[in-house]
Amino acid sequence: MKVTDVRTMRLAGPDPHGVGGTARTWALLFVRVDTDAGVYGLGEAPGMMGDREAIAYCREWLLGRDPLSIRPFVRAMLYGGLPPFDPQMSPTATQTGPIAWAVSGVEMALCDLAGKALGVPVHTLFGGAFREDIRIYLDRSGVADPADDSAWRALAERVLAEGFSDLKFDAEWIAPELSRDPWNRTARNDQIRTTFERLSIIRETVGPDVEITLDGHWSYDVDSAIRLAEALAPLALTWFEDPIPMLDPDALARVRERSPIPICAGEEFVADQFRLFIDRGAVDIVHPDALMVGGLHELRKVADYADLHQIPLALHNNGSALNTIASAHVAAASPNFRGLEYHFYDAEWIGRVVRRDVPLFRDGHVPLTDAPGLGIELDEAVCRQYLAPGESIF
Repeated sequence: MKVTDVRTMRLAGPDPHGVGGTARTWALLFVRVDTDAGVYGLGEAPGMMGDREAIAYCREWLLGRDPLSIRPFVRAMLYGGLPPFDPQMSPTATQTGPIAWAVSGVEMALCDLAGKALGVPVHTLFGGAFREDIRIYLDRSGVADPADDSAWRALAERVLAEGFSDLKFDAEWIAPELSRDPWNRTARNDQIRTTFERLSIIRETVGPDVEITLDGHWSYDVDSAIRLAEALAPLALTWFEDPIPMLDPDALARVRERSPIPICAGEEFVADQFRLFIDRGAVDIVHPDALMVGGLHELRKVADYADLHQIPLALHNNGSALNTIASAHVAAASPNFRGLEYHFYDAEWIGRVVRRDVPLFRDGHVPLTDAPGLGIELDEAVCRQYLAPGESIF
């Protein structure tokens, strides 16, 4: 069996997940790897600048090769080429950025293809499942009027009624009216107080047992991150995510040392960055995203390294139902897993772009099956409805 083609397809549609409920457009980029045996795999890339060019580069490397040789592909693209050296097929100078994002989507499709070819689910390729139901935490930032206390209560009540018990909120969308100087990373007292008051409404509504996390989106300096964490300590938050700019492990270690809330980081990291932050004692929880880290095998590498250091694994997820299900397979095979994000609950179409034998969510979890590969197929009717201009179905 040999690879005969690697293709992409872009979708675009509404995403109401915005500041103050403001609607925006969200794009998805899907990848398909075809073979001469008629078996194909589906994956998802983040759809960011340079992705398609990098995927074309991956295509040239893969054509005519064995699609089951997944780790050699990842190694060649991210860490170094296979001998003999071919200057036309050498890897890029860095394993981060578009090449890592492209490899993430193509590698995901190769994992789906391998599972189908071997007749096993992807989690079996990673050694078997520790769990069959993967806990979801919902990113529920952005209400129509953040100053309306009843809107926060209604949001929390809806989530509970629909079976979810883990929530995340983005700090900059909790009190957007107080963000007077977005270039300055120092938090003002009124921002800290208002953030506490509005998150307190959520805690009072959902009770003490629901998990609540806060995403700082790299918005604060060290002192402000510590002051905000200390102010929010009575709310018993599960973690404080990305409180400061993401590339300084020493600064994040200083935040972690004084924060009463566990520190979570890494949504845009590759494996070597996780190693650096873990070794520096900068994180309590690692937070990779399958769309960014270099694919599912790299995700498992991070999970195992964290597990060796007694550090839990949470999975960031900035993708559609496809990436959600792919990430769930890795979550199933990782003993230290504690939660998988879903970002687009109010953008229904993003959850319907693929179909399978069971619903996407059941009782606040993603249920897995024993279907081969990722266990999904494109829902072509939904995809046709949201094709970006100039695109066509695979």
